[in-house]
Amino acid sequence: MTTPLSLEEIKTFFAADRFAMENGIKIIEATPGYARCTCPILPQHLNAGGTVQGGMLFTLADFTFAVAANAGGLPTVTLDGAISFLRPAKGNMLIAIAREIHTGKTICHYQVEITDDLGSRIAVLSATGYQKRPTQQ
Repeated sequence: MTTPLSLEEIKTFFAADRFAMENGIKIIEATPGYARCTCPILPQHLNAGGTVQGGMLFTLADFTFAVAANAGGLPTVTLDGAISFLRPAKGNMLIAIAREIHTGKTICHYQVEITDDLGSRIAVLSATGYQKRPTQQ
């Protein structure tokens, strides 16, 4: 049996994710199967067209998935992720919410929705993860 991590334990663990931290992503809320993260829209996040670069949106969505999936105490890594970009962000902040759709013995499925602070839906990620279960002795 695994023990869910507290919000402080999750934040401490993910502080080592330098790419996410250096891009301004913050963990706001996390419980097993759920996470909410935010990221200010910074100049370095913009593409040549002046909108948030798709790679930044994918990073935020994948990171939020990782937080939700790891919050239950099982080490979880992304196996697959498919993102749909719906519209450019217009606000000053991105908000990502990850929700567990299904978890089996070792495979989990999540959906992550990204909105901006104006309430517009920006992107949706479908993610599959592998959860490393403790070995049975």
